[in-house]
Amino acid sequence: MAKKPKLLFVYDIEDEDYWKDGLWAAIELLKKDFEIFTYNLADNKSPKTPDGPPFPDSDWNTDFTLGWGAFGSHVDKWLQHHPFRKGLCLAGYAPYQGQKYNILFYEVENWSKEWLRQQGYQGKITHAFGVNTDIFQELGIGYDETYPKIFDYLTVGSFAAWKRQELICAKFGTKMAIGQIQKNNMGESINIIGNLLLGYCGVSDEVLPEKLVEFYNAERTVFIPADINGGGERAVLEARACGVEAEIMDDNPKLKELLTSPIWDQKYYKKKLKEGILSVL
Repeated sequence: MAKKPKLLFVYDIEDEDYWKDGLWAAIELLKKDFEIFTYNLADNKSPKTPDGPPFPDSDWNTDFTLGWGAFGSHVDKWLQHHPFRKGLCLAGYAPYQGQKYNILFYEVENWSKEWLRQQGYQGKITHAFGVNTDIFQELGIGYDETYPKIFDYLTVGSFAAWKRQELICAKFGTKMAIGQIQKNNMGESINIIGNLLLGYCGVSDEVLPEKLVEFYNAERTVFIPADINGGGERAVLEARACGVEAEIMDDNPKLKELLTSPIWDQKYYKKKLKEGILSVL
């Protein structure tokens, strides 16, 4: 039997219990084809091997290193200081500053590709994105019964200015906001939460994915009013995967593309990551 290539996956997540998105599911699927080691920069611990023992120094010589983050992120900076054959799953749209990768994976099929061209990035790129449809899907409560609709509008995302959640306050009907307080900008988050409450919008801290899917299914519309730098790609596709209408702002062509795109899943994500990695080995 041929030996599996070694892949080191580098990311930066403070609470992994909340991380079961399409990339997480795609990495799980990639374990069939790669020997995967994981390194979470947030926990400041040694990388994890597939079966748990300490990470040998020799295993830093992996066949490929895949990171997840924006240009200028902790992951990007860490990767730039190591001479690995490497790729990046681009998360966010901070300015390109000359970073070098063997391959970049981007989320939005047309918009992201054009953005990279405008930034002057000339390396190898490919589309790879999807949501975890093992979790995010339409729910029922019994034979021929649909999930009850409790709220008219739901917005999801960190309580941050670029997410623009406060725009939900102008909507008519019952409203709910689920998000995460910024630990490094708590004042901004608290101010946003206060304005949401004053606008008669319910507020919840971040919830586990298994609970978030219930919120999606209980909504009539998932409203993602983020600006062009405010993410929201995953939330739009997760809502659509749950059979719920997604609404965005007219000034965000990136998210507009996702309103009519295929609902890519973790199998597609895994397929594109595998193809991209093997193409540069």
